[in-house]
Amino acid sequence: MRRAALRPPHPALASHCRVQPRPPADFARLPAAGDRGMTLALDSALRDVLAGDAERPYLEVRGEWVSLGQVRAISQAVLELLEKAGVASDAPLGLIARNRAPHVAALFGLLSQRRHVVMLHAYQARENLAAELTALAMGAVIADAGDWEDVLRGAAVNAGMLGIALGGERGIAAVTHVPGTAAAGRKFAPSDTAIEMLTSGTTGPPKRVPISYATLAAAVQDAIVATAQANTTDASAPFIQFYPLGNISGLFGLITCAVRGQPAVLLERFSVDEWVRAVKAYRPSAFMSLPPAAMRMVLDSDVPREVMSSIPAMRCGSAPLDPSVQREFEERYGIPVLINYGATEFCGVIANWTIADHRRYRDVKLGSVGRARPGIKLRVTDPDTGQVQAAGEIGRLEVLAPRVSADWVPTTDLARIDADGFVFLKGRTDSVIIRGGFKVSPEAIAEVLRRDPAVEDAGVVGLPDPRLGEVPVAAIQLREGAAPPDVQALIDAVRSAISPQAAPVRIAIVEHLPRNGSLKLDRAALRRILEAA
Repeated sequence: MRRAALRPPHPALASHCRVQPRPPADFARLPAAGDRGMTLALDSALRDVLAGDAERPYLEVRGEWVSLGQVRAISQAVLELLEKAGVASDAPLGLIARNRAPHVAALFGLLSQRRHVVMLHAYQARENLAAELTALAMGAVIADAGDWEDVLRGAAVNAGMLGIALGGERGIAAVTHVPGTAAAGRKFAPSDTAIEMLTSGTTGPPKRVPISYATLAAAVQDAIVATAQANTTDASAPFIQFYPLGNISGLFGLITCAVRGQPAVLLERFSVDEWVRAVKAYRPSAFMSLPPAAMRMVLDSDVPREVMSSIPAMRCGSAPLDPSVQREFEERYGIPVLINYGATEFCGVIANWTIADHRRYRDVKLGSVGRARPGIKLRVTDPDTGQVQAAGEIGRLEVLAPRVSADWVPTTDLARIDADGFVFLKGRTDSVIIRGGFKVSPEAIAEVLRRDPAVEDAGVVGLPDPRLGEVPVAAIQLREGAAPPDVQALIDAVRSAISPQAAPVRIAIVEHLPRNGSLKLDRAALRRILEAA
C-alpha cells in the first residue's frame, strides 16, 4: 500500500503554525489512482481528521484561520449537548447549513459518529424552513445563532426537537441550547444514512434522498481517483469552498478535501474579489472548480492571467457551460476546463472529462460533459417508448450507478451519446414547452440567444397561453457595456435556427438573471419576473 509522505506547511500557512501541519492518519490509507479495490471508512477518516494537530490552521474565514483544535472543540460540544439532552443515537439531526466554521465542525463531528444528518437549505423563506422542521421527524436541529428566530424556535418546540445554536466570536466560540426546545424522546428506525438531501430535480421533481455511508464513501473514493487522473493531487494549499454546504457540490467537495488532508477557505457565496484574494494568497496547485456563471464573472472581471498561473486544471459543473465561454477561458488563462456531470441522486459525478481526454478530444468534442466514470454506465432511451437509442440519437439519459442502485435510473435530462461515449446534454424532459402540440426545448432557445455578441446569458420558460397552452418567453442578460440587441432579430434567429414554434413571443432584457446558491438559473424566480413584466 502506498503511504503519503508528510508535507511541509503551505508557505502561506507556515506563519500560523507552531507545529508542522500534516495529513490526517487516514490519508495514508486513502486509495491512490490504481487502488480502486480498497474501501474507505468515512467515519473513521473523519475521526482521524478531527484527531489531528490541534494547532494546525484548518479553516480560513475572511482572512483569519480557525485551528483544527477549535473545530474539534465545536464538534465535541455539539455531540455532548445531544447526549446530555437524551437525543436518540439513531435520530435524524437537521443542519441548517451555512459555509461557516462551526457548521463544518458540527457536520464532521456528526458524520464521524455515523449520525444521520438532514441537510436544510438556509437560503429560503423562514416560513418554508419552519414548515420543513414541522414536517420532518428529527431529534434535533442545529443552526447558526442568527437563524434562530421566533418562527424557527416555535417550529422546533412544536415538533419536539432539541435546538442547538452555533455562534460566538468569529462564529466559533459557542454551542448553546436554544431555550424552550427539547428532545421529545421519540424512537426512530435504525438507519445507515449519512446525509439526507433535497435533490435539484435531475430525476424528477425535487425530493429528499438518503445517501448511505457506504455510498458517500464510494463517491469520495471515486473523486480522489478522478483528482489523480487530472494530475491535481497536491493537497497542501487550501480548497476554496463557495458552493453552499447544503448542496451536494458543496458537501461533496468539502468532505473530499477533508479526507485528502486539505484545509479549506470558506466563502459564504461566490465573489470574484474574495475568490481572487484566496487564489493570490494560497496559489492552489490542486484542482479548482467554478460553475459556468462564476467562470463568466471571472472573465468579465478581467482577472489577470498570472493570478491563476498555479492552477493546473479547472473543473466545471452544476449547469451547462457554453462552449464559447470554455474556449475563451482556456485561451485567456491557459487552463484546461474539465467539465463534469452529476446529481444528488447519484451522490456525485457520473460523467466527466479527464486531462487525457481533454488533450485528445477537446477540439472535436467541445460541448460534451465527458464520458462515464469508471463503474458507471450511461444510455439514452426514447422518452415515449423506453427503447434504447443508437449512438448519436437524442433521448432521455439513464444511469446505472452501482453505488446507488442495481437498476437503471432515468433522469429528466435529454442527451445524446456519441460513438466514443461522450455525453452531450440537450435540455430537460420536464422543462419542455408544449406549444400547440409542438415540443420546444428552453435550453435550445437559450443556446441560440447566447450566440448574439451582446448577450451574456439567457433563460427561457413556458408561460400559459389560452390558445396554444404554453408559449416560450425569454430573458437575456447583456454583456457589460453592450448595446441592447434588436429583439426581433433575436426572435427571427431562433425561428431560423430551430423552428417557428420555438420563437419566443417576448424577450425581456434584465440586469441579472436570477440564480440560486449554486449559481444555477433559478427558473421559478425567472418565471415570476416574466409573469410580472
